[in-house]
Amino acid sequence: MLNYLNNLYIAKEMFNAGKPKLQEDENMVKMFENFGYSKDFMKLTGAMETTGAALLALSLFSRRFNQAGSLLVEAVMIGAIASHLKAGQGFEATKNARKILALNTTSLLASFKDKK
Repeated sequence: MLNYLNNLYIAKEMFNAGKPKLQEDENMVKMFENFGYSKDFMKLTGAMETTGAALLALSLFSRRFNQAGSLLVEAVMIGAIASHLKAGQGFEATKNARKILALNTTSLLASFKDKK
């Protein structure tokens, strides 16, 4: 149950992160341009974030949802950390992504122990 609550927190954070990308928020477009990425890549990232969020929200029903959602979140968070660092924004700019990555990694590893 604790893992599911963790997944719900991650899902909320990922949905909130993905929504402005899918809505082509002007600030998000500028940020992705600064990273050297296209608007299409930004929308793909938003789709991965919201899909990962949905799968984690459904993880109560199956560990496969947990694993699939966690893998999407892992990929996005590793990419976010690398992008912020590459853009010269420093380690502090990656704080939230590192927190989500750590919580998500914990969830992914726990999903291999679950019997459901």
